[in-house]
Amino acid sequence: MAEEYIANKTKNEIAASEDNIPPHEPKIYESGYFFLSQQISALKDSMDAKFDRLDSKFVEVHKEIKDLSNTMDARFEAARKESDARFEAARKESDAKFDKINSKFDAIHREISGLQRWAFALIATVIIGFAAIYFK
Repeated sequence: MAEEYIANKTKNEIAASEDNIPPHEPKIYESGYFFLSQQISALKDSMDAKFDRLDSKFVEVHKEIKDLSNTMDARFEAARKESDARFEAARKESDAKFDKINSKFDAIHREISGLQRWAFALIATVIIGFAAIYFK
């Protein structure tokens, strides 16, 4: 019964159409265009509202990410400063140790130089002594 009603209504709409509209296309009345326009406008408004909500959520998420990024930057900066301070302390300590070692090497070098002079003087004395004894 409902199918007959729809078929009859379709036939009536096709029959009531103007001559420039092909007979196999149903005629769409002005109220149909208005109703369709309202539905499209409602859909557009609904989609705009949803996109506005999404935009606000994206702004919130972006703010949270930015805050976390700033927090991480601060943590990394603090860790960098701490490690720089530790490396600087280790560098100063190793420089002090190397300076101490260098001063010990300098002292050993002076001692060896003194021993070389003493050995040269001893050898010269021995040679002069032998020469004095030999040429006497």
